[in-house]
Amino acid sequence: MCKKFSWLIVIFGMLTTNAFAQEVTPVLNSGATAVLFSFNGLANLGANSFDGGLGGKWYWSDQWAVRAGLQFATGSVDIPSNPPPGSTGTDGSVSAWRLGIGFAAEYHLTKSRVTPYFGGGVGFAITRTESKNPVISASQTTVKNNRNGETLIGQTFFGGTSFDIYGLGGVEFFLTKEVSLAAEYRLGATFVSRADEERINANTSITSKLGSSSMFGITTGGALTLAVYF
Repeated sequence: MCKKFSWLIVIFGMLTTNAFAQEVTPVLNSGATAVLFSFNGLANLGANSFDGGLGGKWYWSDQWAVRAGLQFATGSVDIPSNPPPGSTGTDGSVSAWRLGIGFAAEYHLTKSRVTPYFGGGVGFAITRTESKNPVISASQTTVKNNRNGETLIGQTFFGGTSFDIYGLGGVEFFLTKEVSLAAEYRLGATFVSRADEERINANTSITSKLGSSSMFGITTGGALTLAVYF
């Protein structure tokens, strides 16, 4: 593990040294566009709740740029019932999906290779979960938006929606004229609304709800974005 990490440091250092050695003057005029690949260390239903996403950026003047981003995630896990010989069973499952969108504006202080910027943005995300218990010769129960969340492949999803508004500041560094890497810090406010937990019995079709909840708070976070200009 340490050896692999050391190789990563060496490779990153070589790429960085090579990038600094080049003469790079980006073209950041009105009409410049880029495809964005974002990597965020933020939790689900947290501030600007994107763990990563795809987006685009467009300069409507030499210093002002607007961007939009989309994030989508879905997953499911089957849970076998494993009935004994002579018995029948119904397999269970756990599934979840999340959809998020975001919009922001950036004001760039320079047009050089290293360009600091600041601005603001908004984000919205919706998450839904569903689980069915494995049963043997019994009725199955479906639970939608479990208030304790559903975990798939090490990641926990909570059913609900979130709305974020934040200010941002960052620095964009151009590796080449067409490719940049930006590090950004965000400070804002988040409103989170958890969905009602619903339990549905397969035999009776009776639905029971355990109620929803909401939360408002000041949030902070960071983001790393790779941009490819064309």
